[in-house]
Amino acid sequence: MTGKLGFDAAFDHHDGPIRDRLREAAPRGIDVYFDNVGGEQLRAAIELMNPHGRIAVCGALNRQSKADPDDGPGDVISVLGKRLTIRGFTVRDHLDRAPEFGAQFRSWLREGAIVYDETVIDGLGNAPQALLDLVNGAYIGKTVVRLGS
Repeated sequence: MTGKLGFDAAFDHHDGPIRDRLREAAPRGIDVYFDNVGGEQLRAAIELMNPHGRIAVCGALNRQSKADPDDGPGDVISVLGKRLTIRGFTVRDHLDRAPEFGAQFRSWLREGAIVYDETVIDGLGNAPQALLDLVNGAYIGKTVVRLGS
């Protein structure tokens, strides 16, 4: 993640308490957080957010991938005290900007500003395992199942 994709810091959520790993990765706190998991990750981020920080929520993988999902962000007193903004969104909110985004994204790819990583799994029969592997963090980037060659 830090080498190929150019992130400043990264950690595996299996390597210990999320809050501790996140604090190591962002010792000065967090100003902007993009969340597509929820649960422990979101609680840790809220705790480490700087005043007036912003959180964009676009998924809830924690609730979608567990038989007994986490209850969510928990006590939101930190949200109040830090005056945080939490906003949910989906891609449908911005479909009118798809052409503009496509052009900009292609430009970033050409310039090397964004690294595109894709894992291709062959065959519909491998799709269930690919989904389990995806949820368990086996892949980086986009994962697709190729139905035919």
